[in-house]
Formats: sequence, structure tokens, C-alpha cells
Amino acid sequence: MAWKKSVRLILLVGALLTALTSFSVHPFGPVKKQASNKPLLVGTDADPGVVHILEHSCQNCHSETTDWPWYSYIAPVSWMVERDVTEARDHMNLSRWDEYSAPRQRWVLAGIAAVIRGRQMPPRRYTLLHPAARLSDEHRDELYQWAASERQRLTGAPEARTHSRKPERVP
Repeated sequence: MAWKKSVRLILLVGALLTALTSFSVHPFGPVKKQASNKPLLVGTDADPGVVHILEHSCQNCHSETTDWPWYSYIAPVSWMVERDVTEARDHMNLSRWDEYSAPRQRWVLAGIAAVIRGRQMPPRRYTLLHPAARLSDEHRDELYQWAASERQRLTGAPEARTHSRKPERVP
């Protein structure tokens, strides 16, 4: 009987230590510390309606103005959320749009059009927890049209023109 109490005590202490360290261990770095007061898409010709859609459906993962939910502070869920946000920002960070080169912006806009048209964004697991982030068909079409027209605008921009026949290599 004494060994059962010892095992319970060891398990309890282990669980407590795990819970306490989960608040300080973040395998993806200080993701939550990155913050920006810059408006989304600085330097674009974005309609306020498009910006509104992006703010409600995209900015939580694809910008530095993330509204971190309570469960994003509890490991191991926090690790998954932080990984998802880190990867999303790596693909497209709306807070740093003005830092992208014109070729990079065109590449991102093509990606936006593709994932919106293919209904890949926002991901289902996100919209299950955040139903307000779901995109209506009208909003999908509006984002797609904006991405296509903005990409066309950038293609016609003098700094975006290239005389090379090689395809663009954009990270």
C-alpha cells in the first residue's frame, strides 16, 4: 500500500511540475511578444471592405496583431497554436506587407487567390473555434478579386518589371 501512495505522490508532483513549466517553455520562441501597431497592408490599394475581411478572418494568424485566446497559454495546446501562428506569419505577415519586395507581394497575392479559391483558408480547425472568421462566398470572391487586381497593379509597376525570361524565385 505504501508504494501506491509513493506512485501517486510522484505522479502528482510530476503533473504539477509539468503544468508549471508549460507556462514558461515555448519551443517556437517568443511568438506572443511580437506585436505591431501598424495597420494591415501598408502600401496597398486595399478597399476598406477587404481590410475588414482580413481583420476578421486572417489577422489572428497572419499578422502581429494576434488576439491570443486563453487556451493559447496552456501547454501543449499553446505549442500547437504558436507553431501555427509562426508558420502562418512565415507565409504571409500582413503587418509587414510594406517590407516585402514587389515580386514577393505578387507571389503572396497569388497564394491568397489560390487558397481562397480552393477554400483552404481559414482552416476548418480554426473556424470551429472561431466561427466569426468563416468566409462567406461573397467575402471569398471579394478577397479573390482584390488579390487578382492588386497583383495586376504590381505587375504593371515600374519597379516590378523585369526583362529576364527566368521565372521569379521568391521565398
